[in-house]
Amino acid sequence: MTDLAAIGVLGSLLLACVAAGEGLRARGWATESTRRVVHLGTGLTVAASPAWGPGPVYVLAVAFWVATAIVFALGWGPAMRGIRRRWVGTVAFPLALLVALALCWTLDPGRVFALQIAFAVLALADPAASLGRRWSRGGAGGAGGASVAGSSAFALVAFVVAASGVLLVGPWGWGASLGAALVVAALATVAEALARDGWDNLWVGVAVTVALAALDAGASVGGAVAAVGLAVAFGGWAWRVGALQPSGALAGGGFAWMLVALGGADWIVPGLAFFVLSSALSRLGRARKAAAQQGDQKGSRRDAGQVFANGGAAALALAATVFAPEPWLYGAFVGALAAAAADTWATEIGTWVGGPTRWLGVGSRVAPGRSGGMSVAGTVGGVLGATSVVLAAAAVGDLDARLAVGLIGAASAGAFTDSVLGATLQARYRQGDRWSERPLGREAPAHGWAWLDNDGVNWACTTVGALGGAWVWAVGS
Repeated sequence: MTDLAAIGVLGSLLLACVAAGEGLRARGWATESTRRVVHLGTGLTVAASPAWGPGPVYVLAVAFWVATAIVFALGWGPAMRGIRRRWVGTVAFPLALLVALALCWTLDPGRVFALQIAFAVLALADPAASLGRRWSRGGAGGAGGASVAGSSAFALVAFVVAASGVLLVGPWGWGASLGAALVVAALATVAEALARDGWDNLWVGVAVTVALAALDAGASVGGAVAAVGLAVAFGGWAWRVGALQPSGALAGGGFAWMLVALGGADWIVPGLAFFVLSSALSRLGRARKAAAQQGDQKGSRRDAGQVFANGGAAALALAATVFAPEPWLYGAFVGALAAAAADTWATEIGTWVGGPTRWLGVGSRVAPGRSGGMSVAGTVGGVLGATSVVLAAAAVGDLDARLAVGLIGAASAGAFTDSVLGATLQARYRQGDRWSERPLGREAPAHGWAWLDNDGVNWACTTVGALGGAWVWAVGS
């Protein structure tokens, strides 16, 4: 079959799935039910797509992405559009396919089984989660946030689908296949529980793809299963001691799994240094810091957004080593975590010690702890925070003095970027006689951009640290 014919056949199947959803809606089906039909059909079709080759799938993924934007701009497609969650999920689906195609077909055609299993899990487990949520609410429809019943249904179906898929198209025997399925189910369930507004279509696919590709690349299945247990223990401990909120414990557990299963001591030790030392520092001088932190968007007990903002760049660097094991990715990892530590330590020490705090260190006086404010104590604290992560990496890895200094510099640049954005573009709200990072309702910010909150600023901080760390490692090692 030619590529053109394959595009026609595969495109016709995808359009038939959408048409079936629209037809059922016209017959009176609820929009959430028709969404499940479309999701199931398209997911299974994509899972079978290797029969047509990568070229047609690439073309259709891009075409579907463009078509979706047109459909929603014109107000068509009520079977997909009329549901309560935002339509971003329909855009995230072809995006997930493009990512999986690049990682598991273009880079290594031998890993196409990971793409198939990822989309089979998406196709079957996501509707199961929706039904679980519905039953737990006594029959009330809708796709709200995660629930115990919904997540349990998702995990069970994900395990069955992954086990069946690995046994059919994967490279392992019975024991390893069941272990791989357990890992896939655990990571996919965490991704589904944390993702909002349809982004689970992307992150579930990414989680499954990374897990299966890592195991195919040589990671121990037994070690990956054990890492699930350690991640659960870590997340539970972090929640019990008050360091993380429940959503943060889930995200932190996922990051812990990556460190143990994909990294090893070189990656675990810097990660632990950042989390343990930063969490301990946040407990010092709580009474004195309380007043300074009243306007913070969030407290010191981190949620999933804060975990992603502080550890997301490092996690991406670690995940990338599964597909391209380049040495500079370790520099990006250490640089990102060191930047997060520099920002955290600067805030904690600056508000704890006090002293004159000025806008970007040279402007007018501002309250300690305010975004964009810099003090001598905070600046010293930031350098110490970056140093703590870099020294932890040096203790277990091959870092000479020049690399260490360069990584500390990259992290400090990230922390300074955080201050600049906090002073200029981060959203702030006037509430009486004080400023706050938190809106009381839906009011427009009195300063900065509404979409740039503290988590976005922290993402920028760690991204600059990661890019700087990668450059330092590439030119200095």
